Amino acid sequence: MPCALCLQEAELRRSHIIPEFLYETLYDEKHRLQVLSIVPERDNWREQKGLRERLLCDACEQKVSVWERYASLVFKGGIALTVRQDGDIVHISDLDYRQFKLFQLSVLWRAGVSSLQFFEKVQLGKHAETLRRLILAEDPGSPERYGCFMFGLKHEGGVFTGLIMQPGKTRLDGHIAYRFVFGGFLWAMLVSGHDLGVPLNRCTLSATGHTAILLRNAIEMKNLVSFSMKLGQMGRL
Repeated sequence: MPCALCLQEAELRRSHIIPEFLYETLYDEKHRLQVLSIVPERDNWREQKGLRERLLCDACEQKVSVWERYASLVFKGGIALTVRQDGDIVHISDLDYRQFKLFQLSVLWRAGVSSLQFFEKVQLGKHAETLRRLILAEDPGSPERYGCFMFGLKHEGGVFTGLIMQPGKTRLDGHIAYRFVFGGFLWAMLVSGHDLGVPLNRCTLSATGHTAILLRNAIEMKNLVSFSMKLGQMGRL
C-alpha cells in the first residue's frame, strides 16, 4: 500500500494520529487507554497504545517522530524557553518555529487523512494535499497560514491533562478551525486559504518562536462541558 505522506509503495507502520507521548497520563496499569464514545451504537472501548492505523512508511514515521520528540521535550521541560505570565496569558519565547509548527501541522494532517471514526469531523479538502507537501518537504510554511491557538486547561489548581477528546469543527473570524484536546491544551488549528492577519497572528506561533497561551478553567470550556454532559447522559463517564 502507498504511504499517505510520500505516496511510495511500502510496508506501513501502525502510525499514531495523536503522538503516543500525549497518552501517557491516560494509560491504566496495563498500558491501556479508555476511549469514551458519544456514538450511541458504540460502547466505550480500550486501546493498547492509543489510536493508530496503517498510514506511514518507516522513513516518514521517522521524519515526524523528530518533531514529536521536540514537542515532547517542550512539554516536559527539556527545552530552555523564556516564559512570562501576564494574568491568564502565558507568553512563551525561544521555541523552534520550524519543529514546533511542523509538529502541529503533522497532527492536523494525520487527523485529516485518517480513516478512523474518531477523526471523521476533520475534513481538510484541498488543504490535505497542501499540508502533505509542506510536511514532506519539512517546510513549516508561513506563520500566516495554518496557525494554531493554544488554550492551557486548568482544573482544581492543576494542569488538566487527563483527556483526549474527539476533534470538532468551528469557525473563527472567517477561518475554519478544528478543535483538538490533548496534552493539557485545547488546540484550535486554523485552516483557510487566506492569511490570519491582525489580531489572530499575535496569538499564534511566530517565525521568531513566540506564542501566547490563554489559560482557561476546563469547566468553563463549553465544548468540554457539553461533551461531559452527553457522556453522563449516556452512562459512559
